[in-house]
Amino acid sequence: MEQGKPMIQRTPLSPRDAAAVAASSERAVEGLGLRVRRIGPGESLGDVQRLRREVYFHEQGGQYSDRSKRVADGLDGCGTTVVVEAGAQAIATLRLHDFGSPAVQVEYGHLFQIDPFARAWSLPQVAVGTRFAVQADQRSKPVVDRLMDEAYRWAQEARIQFCLLACEPFLHGVFEHYGFREYLPPAILPGGVDLLRMVLVLEDEPHLSECNSPLHRLVREPARAQPAKAWLTRTFNVAD
Repeated sequence: MEQGKPMIQRTPLSPRDAAAVAASSERAVEGLGLRVRRIGPGESLGDVQRLRREVYFHEQGGQYSDRSKRVADGLDGCGTTVVVEAGAQAIATLRLHDFGSPAVQVEYGHLFQIDPFARAWSLPQVAVGTRFAVQADQRSKPVVDRLMDEAYRWAQEARIQFCLLACEPFLHGVFEHYGFREYLPPAILPGGVDLLRMVLVLEDEPHLSECNSPLHRLVREPARAQPAKAWLTRTFNVAD
């Protein structure tokens, strides 16, 4: 926290108030004709494949050749994919894994420097979000809010403590708004592409409140975040 900046003290929403806010959000999304669902391990990805291909290759011209930009890989079979749909069409998606899987450790462990997490936390408490894609004509706040809401609920249910992701610099403001912050210097991929390595501490009510994150209304156990936030600050010198 910057010197001289007043600390914002806010009380988490009561369960009743939080439920009312959530219901209001659901009604707003339904009014747009959208639905959100989770695709479990081993289930067909359906139109998610088309959306990924459109965003990663058609829109971006196939400029990325690293593994993170492949339309599908072996981890699709063991992760949970959140998708926002308009009718039968996928318009936004994010894939989620925890680091309890050896395959996830091999694929993403080096990029996210998972070893310090492994020494202090159970790896199933650390998750990673990948394969983020939003259809070009659907990049609106209600769509991304709905995607991130469902991802957060998945993390709460799985008792995740940290959620990691790597994004291109132009997406920094998007994820910062939802409560993510950089915890490592950018990773430089072949071809000179920068990826920002960011982390979200689950249930960090003060931080979510300060950045006006829509996820703030979903916080249920703010005390859970305190030791995780303190550890993150010590280990990676992340500003409080």
